[in-house]
Amino acid sequence: MTRLVDAFEALLQTVRQAFPQHRTFEHARRLAYGLAATWGRRTISRALCATHDQFRDWSATYRFFSRSPWDPNDVFQPILARCLAVTTGTVVMAMDDTSLRKNGSHIPGVAYLHDPLSAHFAPSFMRGQRFIQAACVLRPEGQEGPARTIPIRFTPAPPPKKPRRDAGEGVWQAYRQAQKTQNLSVRGRDVISDVRASMDRAGHAQRPLLVCVDGGYCNRNVLRYLPERTAVIARARGDLRLFAPLTQAQREIFGHRRKYGDPLPRPDEVLADDTIPWRTVSVQGAGNVHTLTYKSLPQVLWRSGTRDRVMRLFVLSPIRYRPRVGAKLRYRKPAYLITTDLQTADPDLLQAYFDRWEIEVNHRDEKDLLGVGQAQVWSEGATWRVPQFQVAVYAMLLLASLAAFGPKRTEAYAPRPKWRNTPSPRPSTLDVLALLREELLEVAIATVSGGEVGPAPWRSASRGIRAPMTDRPGPNTTHPASPVNAVVAAIYAST
Repeated sequence: MTRLVDAFEALLQTVRQAFPQHRTFEHARRLAYGLAATWGRRTISRALCATHDQFRDWSATYRFFSRSPWDPNDVFQPILARCLAVTTGTVVMAMDDTSLRKNGSHIPGVAYLHDPLSAHFAPSFMRGQRFIQAACVLRPEGQEGPARTIPIRFTPAPPPKKPRRDAGEGVWQAYRQAQKTQNLSVRGRDVISDVRASMDRAGHAQRPLLVCVDGGYCNRNVLRYLPERTAVIARARGDLRLFAPLTQAQREIFGHRRKYGDPLPRPDEVLADDTIPWRTVSVQGAGNVHTLTYKSLPQVLWRSGTRDRVMRLFVLSPIRYRPRVGAKLRYRKPAYLITTDLQTADPDLLQAYFDRWEIEVNHRDEKDLLGVGQAQVWSEGATWRVPQFQVAVYAMLLLASLAAFGPKRTEAYAPRPKWRNTPSPRPSTLDVLALLREELLEVAIATVSGGEVGPAPWRSASRGIRAPMTDRPGPNTTHPASPVNAVVAAIYAST
C-alpha cells in the first residue's frame, strides 16, 4: 500500500536540482518535514525542534533562506511539471494576491495594505507583505467531483515605498514612475509571462493557458500584453463601454482608419435587456452542482482595455441561496465576465472561472494550517523565501495525497468527527497533515524499536537512529539525520 510519506519524499527528490549543493538540499528536505509535521506556530525554530535539530547550530538553517543562492521558482518548476503531466488540453490557472500580516516596522517589504477582513462599510488598513499566487487547477474526477488548485507560484509583490514629504522632486518622480511599473496588475502580468515560459521549458509549448483572475487584473496592463497561447477570463465592472467590431459594409464606408463599430449595451444593461436570451449551464462549485443562468455577447471590443482585440462577454444572473435551513431565499450579486478566449465552449469557460474559488481555499489553508507568514525572520532574502518555501511544501503535500490515495477520501485518513454528518468528497488539508504525522510516528517508532516498516528512502546510510534515552541528550550528542524524527523529539521530551 502506498504511503503518503513515500509520495511526499518522491516529490521532494524532484526538487533536488533547484539547490546548488547536496547539503543545501538536505537542509530543504529536513525543513520541509519539520514545517509540515510540527505543531503550533510554523517558525524556523519549531521546524528544527520537530526534526530533532534543536541541539545543533541553527545558523546554517537561517543562512539557507538568507544567503544560499537558490531560486524559489526553480522549486516550483517540478511541481508545475507534475501538474502538466496529470492534465490534458487547456491548462487552467487561477491567480490572486494575498497579504501576510506583519507587525515589525523594519521587516523588508512590509507596508500598509488594505485589510480584507475589515467591514465593507468601514475599510481599514493592516501592515503586511503582499504576494501574488498562481495555482494550477486540477480536476482529477472531471465534472463529477470538485477541483483542486496546486500552487505553482508565490511571487512577492510589495508596493513602492513612499518617500518622505521633504524628499527631492527627483525622488518623487521616481516614486510616481514606480507606481506605474511596479503596481499589482503589472506584477501579475509578469507572473503570467513567467508561468507561460516555464510551461514552454517543460515541453508543453503548444498547450494553451487560460488564466482566471478577479477584477483587480481586468485592465489594460494585463489584457494588452498577454504572451502567445495565453488567454484570460476576468471579472469586469458593469459599466464598461463596449463596441461591436466593424462589419464589412462599415469598412467599405469608413475605410481602415476606423476600428470600432456601433456601441453595444453595457454589461449591466445587457442584464436588464429582455431581448437577449438567457441560457443555462450546470457548473460544479463548493461541493454542489449549480444551475447557472447567463447571457453572452460573442464579439465585443473594449477601447480603454484591449483596444481592437476581440473579446467575449458573459453576464451571470444572481444565484439563489439560503443562509440556513428554512430561511428566506436570498440572491447574490450578478457577475460580469470578460475573456480573450474565443475558442473554448461557454460551459468550460464558466466552469474554469468557478474553479478559481479554490485559490481562496489555498490562502486559508496556507495561513491557518501551514502557518505561512508566521516565521520570525528579518533579512532581505529570508522574509520572501520562507513563505515561498512553505507554499511549495503545501503544494507537494497536495500532490502527494493525490498520488498516494487519489482525489477521494479513503479509509487511510482518520475518521471524521461525529458531529460532521455530511459526506466529504475529498480529504481536507488538515486530514493530509494528520496522516503525515501518523505515518511519521509509525516510521519513527518502528525504526527506534528495530521493526520492519518497508523501504524508507529518506534514511541516511551512514548514520542510524539511536534508541530513546532517559535523559535529554547534551549539545555534543550525535543525532540522526533522518527527518522522520518528528516523534523522536517528542519521545525524548516525554522521558
